[in-house]
Amino acid sequence: MRLSATAVIAGLCASSHAFSDSSPFILFSTAKLSKPISQEQLQSSSTILESTKQLLSSCPTSRYLFVSQPNLNAGHLSSKAAVPKLSDTLSYAATSYSVAEVIGELDVKSIAAYIRDTCELPPSAIDVIDLLPVPSSAAEGVNILKKNDDELGMVLEQYKTSAEGSYTVVYTAGPRTEKPQAYTAEFTDSGAGHSELKRQLHDVNAVGRRARSDKNLPLFEKYQYFTPGIFMGLIALIILMSILYAGISALASLQVSYGAFDKEMGPAAQKKQQ
Repeated sequence: MRLSATAVIAGLCASSHAFSDSSPFILFSTAKLSKPISQEQLQSSSTILESTKQLLSSCPTSRYLFVSQPNLNAGHLSSKAAVPKLSDTLSYAATSYSVAEVIGELDVKSIAAYIRDTCELPPSAIDVIDLLPVPSSAAEGVNILKKNDDELGMVLEQYKTSAEGSYTVVYTAGPRTEKPQAYTAEFTDSGAGHSELKRQLHDVNAVGRRARSDKNLPLFEKYQYFTPGIFMGLIALIILMSILYAGISALASLQVSYGAFDKEMGPAAQKKQQ
């Protein structure tokens, strides 16, 4: 299950704005691990916990590093430039598994305790690092991410050069220290844009409710059979029929006396009399 660092970062970036209160999860190892049950990019913390335990139940490596960075979200890892040391280490991993949106708090210490009990490893084989929380300010967030990445890079370098060789890293957000920022729409005119958005949402909801209510209506109430076009056509047809009726009635009212067809009263008989 080998993924490049670009693929892992891209997977995290794809859903970086879906949920403001979610956090990313990254697991990578020098050992080849089995494929997780779920590959969804939106999972609960309980699902991630079970998947991680399943992946590491065989104790695939000799060392384990659990990294917690509070207030972290997928947007912070949207590019390799944000965390270059982490991205560089990911490119050499035999196994990479990432989830962009983890709903709920994931405690890496509980995973570390599970590994310690299951694999019966000495305390020196399991490390837990609590990095500085990422502040809500964008400018400060970039600086803290860079500082944390440098610190993590030094630890990862020690892991790569150690005699044991094999290691597994679990990297996630951990507990939050700040309330996640709410999404702010990028409208140039916030008042007009907000009103227009509410109007469109109202129209969409009204159409949905009307569509659901129309299902059980009678046929003549569900469909409109006499549209304005059909109504105007019927009026024009009535007028034309009235004109036609008047013309036929006028022709029918013409009367010719029977004497006009009598030989003695006709033009030839009058000429003979003269």
